[in-house]
Amino acid sequence: MPRDAIKVCIDRILPAGLMLEASKRSIEENPENAGVIRVRPGLGVPARSPMRMALVTGRKWKNGRTLRVSFMGGEPYVRDKVKDFAKGWCEHANLGFEFGSDPDADIRISFAPGEGSWSWIGTESLVIPKNEATMNLGWLTRGTANDEYSRVVLHEFGHAIGCLHEHQNPAASIKWDQQAVYRYYMGPPNNWSKEDVDGNLFDTYARDKTQFTDFDAKSIMIYAIPTEHTTDGYTVSTNSTLSQTDIQFISTAYAFAPKPSTALSVGSPPLKASIGAHGEVDSYEFSVGKRGHYVIETSGRSDVVMTLFAFGAQSEPLAEDDDSGEGTNPRIAARLDRGRYIVRVRHYHPSGKGSYSISIRSEDASGTRGAARKASAKRPARKGSGKARAKAKPGAARKNSTKRRKAL
Repeated sequence: MPRDAIKVCIDRILPAGLMLEASKRSIEENPENAGVIRVRPGLGVPARSPMRMALVTGRKWKNGRTLRVSFMGGEPYVRDKVKDFAKGWCEHANLGFEFGSDPDADIRISFAPGEGSWSWIGTESLVIPKNEATMNLGWLTRGTANDEYSRVVLHEFGHAIGCLHEHQNPAASIKWDQQAVYRYYMGPPNNWSKEDVDGNLFDTYARDKTQFTDFDAKSIMIYAIPTEHTTDGYTVSTNSTLSQTDIQFISTAYAFAPKPSTALSVGSPPLKASIGAHGEVDSYEFSVGKRGHYVIETSGRSDVVMTLFAFGAQSEPLAEDDDSGEGTNPRIAARLDRGRYIVRVRHYHPSGKGSYSISIRSEDASGTRGAARKASAKRPARKGSGKARAKAKPGAARKNSTKRRKAL
């Protein structure tokens, strides 16, 4: 394979000083980006340190958004090509691109030659200074073939809407010939350092911090892999179109018809439900008639995570839990004011699926709360009793009455 055959994009890593702000802005943009800190038996609820939360925060834009895109240079012919190919994502994702010259645009594209092609991931661009590009398309010119325009533009706009590199998918099991890869990428035209090669090729994303599908060698988000870069002769061709898995993934992440909230009633029998698609989030709405203590929990064999919000304030969780119930089920016990609430349920594993049941009950009803406390003091602790119960933030429920909503 010729030395210059593989032109690849370069991962951009936010400096530590911007991670906290990026996390905050990401959750304000899309509350579903809030990360989950797992509760394990006997360890209680871990401290939600700002930096730890920054590292598990997602980078998806709010569903249905029209993202403003501006160009920082580039000739009209190249700009028009970029516009045409970028819209390939919009056919399958509930997102739009509005191209113009707004200096405050969400995505700002430069065409600096010699700097390669790259893009910040999703909402990371919100913390990049407005006078700086959030994407660079360094080798696209009037003479570039359409297949290359398609490959590069779809790949970089994939990053811009939150997609990661496929060859770093936790499900990938590529048998790299590392020395051959080092020799290739540390030479021209890439001239990477060993650390660059490790970060862009060999390091994989953490399973508990990414939404990922089964490994897809046809993904637009993967680098081409020649046979001489693997020990078993495995190869990946140059992809210039979205794969079926790309389409399925992005159409779930940014669904045109998001799954509506399901009504949940206090004291009703458990409601049966299921996580049936990659990255699916189920939403439930319920009302509290009077202030009191309430328990929301799931049952079943699926490892799900549950988050409670005041209605209209979905950027600030009141409580969150993973494993405080039976087995791997979440359980939230909280004192709630009168008002409306939202509960979101998702699988702990980003690609996980499975059925579960969810219910909410009042612990104040018929004096059962006090009786239960006395009984629990007399009987042996059940398995998993060392798990801390997730509590609502002090006074947080009172925010419900104001129906305060963060800017998204």
